[in-house]
Parts: sequence; structure tokens; C-alpha cells
Amino acid sequence: MELTRRALLATGATGSVTGCLSTGGSNVRYPETASDAALADADRTAVDAGGPEQQETPTANPQLATELRRIYGEIEWFATDYDESIERYQRVLGQAMATVQRVRDTAEFDANSLGLVRESADRAVATADTELGGHFGIPGQMREEVDAHLATIERFSDRGDLDRVDEELTRLYDYLRGIRSDHFVRTVLSDRQIDSALYRDLHDGTPDGDDDDDDDEDEAAPGLFELYHSTGYAGYAYNGPRYIEREPFGDDASDENEGQELLARQRRDFGAASEATDRTGFAYVVSYAVPNVSNQPTGLEPLDYQHTSLFVQRYADAQAASAAADTLFETSVTREGTYSFGRDRWHRVYYQGGGDVVYAFLIQAGPFVVVAAPSETAWEERIDWTEPLDRTWLWSR
Repeated sequence: MELTRRALLATGATGSVTGCLSTGGSNVRYPETASDAALADADRTAVDAGGPEQQETPTANPQLATELRRIYGEIEWFATDYDESIERYQRVLGQAMATVQRVRDTAEFDANSLGLVRESADRAVATADTELGGHFGIPGQMREEVDAHLATIERFSDRGDLDRVDEELTRLYDYLRGIRSDHFVRTVLSDRQIDSALYRDLHDGTPDGDDDDDDDEDEAAPGLFELYHSTGYAGYAYNGPRYIEREPFGDDASDENEGQELLARQRRDFGAASEATDRTGFAYVVSYAVPNVSNQPTGLEPLDYQHTSLFVQRYADAQAASAAADTLFETSVTREGTYSFGRDRWHRVYYQGGGDVVYAFLIQAGPFVVVAAPSETAWEERIDWTEPLDRTWLWSR
């Protein structure tokens, strides 16, 4: 039996329910009406009769696979390559600063001096593009700024106005020092609070249709995604004016560590849906439904808001991913019907987690197996549960 998103929400409304879904716990009173029982029986009958679940070809999700390659690739880049890329970026900018300072310290400025400055600045821009391009927007901005300084230096050099040349060299030096600083890296090129290609890939990007403020009509609802990679890397993908104090997934070693508790919950909720054979890595993505900027408090506490999780496992190839999914279905995970996330149809699954039955959704796409929205509340008894996923690309068609 295939249930669309609308059908699932309608089904949840038929029972006697209260409150909002919180990942990992049940917030509903189980239905006792005849209509609910009939619906459950009909659902089981459809599965037993060989419905869409048995006809689905899990590898036929090429668009989702492409999106997952991009998103998982970004998470893995932050986990494995980010530190070395930032180190090379800062080193080459430091070399450019040294060249500018050396030219400033000389008594004269000529065409050779301009060539040295241009060469070192161009090398810095090229390094930024190589190391950070595609992840952050700094290379394009840097090119524009550097070109403006170089053009001004050349113009006043041609006029013989060396005082003005020296002033512009100082400005170029200060600019390079600013974008090389640890503060700039920590705030603009951060691997902890990421506002970059990764955020835009994860976020749905559609405007918030419920916003009554005409000025914000074209603004997308803000998103917050907490990230954890199997190498141990943890960070946020976030766009907004608020600084998030809590370290992602509990790098803070304090006794009351909400991040560590959240990480432990992922391991519990996804443990039975994990298959390590031929797996090259995995990532947890926790998506939050945060308020619009105008309604956000001064201190944004992620766990104050409704959230749900994705478990992305990457395998050596599509065949290995398919085999991993088959292994899960044959051992620890049971399928029961399907559910549509946007354009894709996912298996409804359940399994044991932490001594309780966990209900979730599973799909294979290319070399990936993804499990989404684990909860102790059964699929057909959830209500108002999709808001955190509304912020993700999964709802896009």
C-alpha cells in the first residue's frame, strides 16, 4: 500500500493524538477506533498481496543518487580534506602578504615590482579556488577585490604617484591579512557552522508560504542541519544571524552534554539499520525546524526545536549498496508498504532499537542506502511530524 505524504498526515489525524513528534519517542495515544483498525488491516493485506513494495526497483533512483553524491561528498570533504585545504590557503596568502610587504619596503616601485605583487596575488587567488572553490564563495570575491587593488596600484604607478601606490599596497596587505586570519576562517570559512554549498544542497530553498510578512515573501525558511561523519567529524550547516553556542555532536566534554546525547540517539536509532559490508563510510544528518529569523530567540538552542534524522551509508558501488539493503531486509529490518518523499518512493521499515520498535523509511539510490525519520511512533500514527524534513531537498521534485 503506497501512502503519500498527504495521506499519511490524514491518517494520523484519524486517531486520538496530542502534541508534536519528537524524534525517539512517542507522542500519541494509540488508536482504538474501528476505522483505525480497518486501515491497519487493509495496509497489511496490501503488502501480503504483493503490492508496490515487491515491484519496486531500489536502484532506479538516479536523481537522488546524484544529489547524495554531492551532499555526502561535501560532508566527507569537511571530514577529510578541510584542514589541509585551509592550511594551504593560509600559507599561500601569507606568502603573498610577505611579497607585498617586501615591495613596500623598497625605495622604488617599477614594472618589476608590480609584476611581483601581481604574481603573488594571483597565486593566492588560484590557491583559494583550488582548495576552497566549490565549497565556499571566497575565490570569486577574492578575485574581484584583488583585481581592484592591482588596477589602482598600476594606475597610480603610471602617474608616478608613489605615495598613493604605497597606500594601495597597504590596503591590499590588510585585505589579505583579513581573509587569512583565524577569525575569518572560523566565521566565514568555518567547518563548524557552515554557510556554503553544503547548506544550499541540503536545504529545500523554497520560500515559507506561511509567512505573513510581505518583506520576507521570497525568503526561504531557515534551515539547520547537524552533521556527523564516520571519521568523527561533526559540524553544522546553517544560514542565519544567530551564533550556536553548543558544539556539534558534543565536542564539549562537560557532564551535561546534549550533543553527546544526540549522537548516542543516532547510534541507537540506526544501529539495526547499519550494514558495514563493503561500506566506505556513513553520515548522520539531523534536520531542525527552526523559527524564522524574526522569531528566533537571542540564543538559538537546536534541541528546543522539532528535529529528525537521516542516516546515509555509502558503499563501494551500487551493487554493494543493493546487497547491503538485501542483507538488512533478510536480517534486522522488516518492510511494510511504501511512502513518497517528494518524487521518490521509500520503503516503510521497522526494527529493534534500544529495546523498542523503531519505525523509519529506507531507500537505496546508487551506492547509497538512506534511512530517514526514525521514531517509536508508527508511521500511520504520526501527526505534524514532517516539518524538519520540509527544510530538506528531499521534498523537492
